[in-house]
Amino acid sequence: MKIFSDLLLTAIYSVVIQNLVLSWGLGLSEAIRVSTKPGLFGRLAVMISGFSVVTSTVCSLINSAAAGVEMPYAARAAIYGSVLAAVYLIVAAVMKFIFKAEAKLLGTLGIAAINTLVFALPLINHSAAYSLADSIGSGIGAGIAFVLAAALISKGSEMLEKNEDIPEVFKGTPAMFLYAGLLSLAFAGFSDTVLFS
Repeated sequence: MKIFSDLLLTAIYSVVIQNLVLSWGLGLSEAIRVSTKPGLFGRLAVMISGFSVVTSTVCSLINSAAAGVEMPYAARAAIYGSVLAAVYLIVAAVMKFIFKAEAKLLGTLGIAAINTLVFALPLINHSAAYSLADSIGSGIGAGIAFVLAAALISKGSEMLEKNEDIPEVFKGTPAMFLYAGLLSLAFAGFSDTVLFS
């Protein structure tokens, strides 16, 4: 039961307090891009969640196996990147050869795998000394955080388009960046991050 509660608490923490998309900016550009394409939104969110969970889990197992071995940060990042590449290649091969996936779906799969959120998550888990359950919860939370960020940005985009009080020079992309920045500040406040000292 403790494993499940650790997993659940870490997932909730990753979504609300440490929203890596909104408070750290990891994967934010992809969340903005996806928020305008409803057909791509669900697939990419599931793929990012899946890659986050699998990569975090495998990297956590590697951390457990290499406990006590001192490793430079660059070497650890290279190992985690290799794990991510291997997971992507396995999933892409299964999708292409077994499920006969289209090239467009495989392209979306690549975008999900190379997302900065997915790549940074094992490094963050390691620096936080997360257990296996915590790492899985963190992966689930990161996927949900991506969905939350994309949904908030999508809704904000709709509201910005309808707002006629925005000056002409700020319409479109500038207004979206201001909105995303304000969301990021709000989530940074949840995490008790010191922005200025």
